[in-house]
Formats: sequence, C-alpha cells, structure tokens
Amino acid sequence: MAETDRRLFLVEHDLRGLTSWQLASVHRALGEAVRRENQRGRQIRYVQRIYAPAEQRCLCLFEATGPDSVRSVNDIAQFPLARVLAVLSSVPDDSSVPDASSVPEETSPA
Repeated sequence: MAETDRRLFLVEHDLRGLTSWQLASVHRALGEAVRRENQRGRQIRYVQRIYAPAEQRCLCLFEATGPDSVRSVNDIAQFPLARVLAVLSSVPDDSSVPDASSVPEETSPA
C-alpha cells in the first residue's frame, strides 16, 4: 500500500449483551480475519482497540485502502458493527505543550 493510499477508518461496535469471554473471542477472530485477508493480498491493518466498558462500546481503528476492506474483516469475524467512519489522526507536537520555563510567573498586585 503506497503512503498516499493509506486511510484510517474507525469502527464502532455496540457490545451490549456480550460476555467478557465473547468479547475476547470476537477480537481474536477480528485479528485472525485481518491476517487472512492480508495473506489474500488485501492491505488492511488493525491499529488499535478502545473499549469503553461503561458505555458497552468498542472503537476499533483500521488502516486500509477503503471501507469495504474494513467491513469485510468485521463480517468474516462475525463482529457486527454499528458504523464505519473515515477519520484523520494526529499527534500534538511538543511545541503545543508549554514547558515550565515558558509559562510566565504570576505576579502579585502591588
């Protein structure tokens, strides 16, 4: 996959009704589905999983050439998805976080 072909997709899963064993099982199946699809020549990467237990939701981040590949691996894993969104990701650089030496000291009114 060329650098310009890479796109990020966020998948939202509703986990209501799944036990912790079932959740672990579907995530293993999802990882296996990605591995098999890559062996078949599809270019997809399972980047990250974020689980919000209080909401019973899971967000999975994939890197792929398009949303169809992402839907396909979720279908293969039999992991029903609520939606697939194309997303952008960035990491703040160090210049956006002030260090202690650049923060002006407070002065007391005279």
